[in-house]
Amino acid sequence: MITSFCQDIYKMLCEKYPNRKIYVIGDQHFYHINIVKYSRSQFSDVLEMNHYIIEMHNRVVDKEDICIFLGDFCFKNSAVKDILERMNGHKYLILGNHDSINLIKNYPNLGFEGVFTMPIKINDHYLSHEPLSDGERNDLQFKLIVDEFKKHSKGVNFHGHIHTNDIYLNERYRNVTCEMLDYQPVMIGKTVNIKLDERPLFINSSYFDKILTNLKEKHNLAPSLLLGDYIYSTLLSASSDYEDLYFVQGSFGLFKKYKFLSNFSDLDISFLYNDSISQNKNYSLFKTMVDECYECLKQINGINLSFLKRYTSPRIFEAIYTSQYPYFTKCTLDSNLVLLNCYRKSDFIQLEEGNTIIQKHLMKHSSSLLSEYQFPEFQSQFLVPEADLASLLLHFIFQNGYEEKRPIILKKISYIFRHVFSEQYIDEDYFSDVFLRFFLRNISLLYSFNRYSEIEYIQSRESDISSLLSYFPIQLQELISHIFFDKDSKFLDVYEELSSVPTMETFQECSKIMRKINRKHL
Repeated sequence: MITSFCQDIYKMLCEKYPNRKIYVIGDQHFYHINIVKYSRSQFSDVLEMNHYIIEMHNRVVDKEDICIFLGDFCFKNSAVKDILERMNGHKYLILGNHDSINLIKNYPNLGFEGVFTMPIKINDHYLSHEPLSDGERNDLQFKLIVDEFKKHSKGVNFHGHIHTNDIYLNERYRNVTCEMLDYQPVMIGKTVNIKLDERPLFINSSYFDKILTNLKEKHNLAPSLLLGDYIYSTLLSASSDYEDLYFVQGSFGLFKKYKFLSNFSDLDISFLYNDSISQNKNYSLFKTMVDECYECLKQINGINLSFLKRYTSPRIFEAIYTSQYPYFTKCTLDSNLVLLNCYRKSDFIQLEEGNTIIQKHLMKHSSSLLSEYQFPEFQSQFLVPEADLASLLLHFIFQNGYEEKRPIILKKISYIFRHVFSEQYIDEDYFSDVFLRFFLRNISLLYSFNRYSEIEYIQSRESDISSLLSYFPIQLQELISHIFFDKDSKFLDVYEELSSVPTMETFQECSKIMRKINRKHL
């Protein structure tokens, strides 16, 4: 085992702050007047710059998150305490070449929870002010850390110091100075609960039947429902590293948000395409997530699951998990890499509570089995109710060949509307915008599946929408009428535009329209 010359603080962070996000960013340069002239000319003065950096920090970092600053934090030592009090999170600092060594003496009183004079590690990722490359510094320990990173690590060096993007080392170095991130810290990982991790991760075959028996005696939920809930919760728990990149839909998502009990026939995970990185990198991240989920699910014992993994295209992954006797449950995971930038931050909510049905019932009935296992808990992104409603309405109105599913979809629409919107005002403009963007997203996904006949059906559809309105509550009828029949409806313009485009070109046309819409909102 190689002796490391670089301190790894990950275990310390896990013990002190379990289940928290870890962010990094470098080179705030608070109160540095000349930096405004050098690389931040968008600010009129240093006070405007200070205010903007703090505002952008607090947009990303919550009060209980962890943020590590990679040097050159402030050029006015007397102002450090005031600045830190205005910034969210548990804050640590790696000293940069412009930071005063005096910060070490008094750092707890200023607001830092730790100050480091040398690079540190978070697992296999190296954090430093200067990039870990030859020639940056002459002291021996720094050179040893550089050598260690290059020869014995497969991680990334997150660094600051370089304020422009014209110096690029290679893919193992990531420049996280403020200018490179629009002054918003970037998440590099998450702490875990070490005590919980010492227990088995999954229910094993020795006890699973006991748990099912216990639950069947106390309530009337079907074993297949419990099993589906457990499988999906396990999957989401294993995907926590990606929670900022994906969101959850499907019947499982409806249950978690609205307590809508249905057969857990599917879990839809859409992986958001990141425009700031290459297409190949997006595909690589997506495939890694899917493969890790699959490996996680394979470790579940005692449920008699068979696994099938199938990549149906470079963009879509589908895995089917079907149990054998005695449970007879079928669960399907659909993961989509969403190619169009058709989502906004306001389209998402996060659910804090992640207990499974199994865990809740064991807690309710004080079962002694609970303390023997680790049950999956997760926090993930879900769409807001307006987005759920828009998605379901699109399926109801524009589906082709699945008319037998309409009663199920209508039941979901009515349930959500009754529980969320019946006594709440719906913003027509916001809903119309969501509806339009989801319409374009759905066409792009059909295109990626090569389902051209369904796109043609949508394009050539005769106007029988008015005959469908009678199925919906009055308030919802008014909302749909606003989208489909008002003269000033954006949707009608887009629909007319797409109807005249050859089917094989609809994806490109959707992309153009989305870029146009996004520019208008910026």
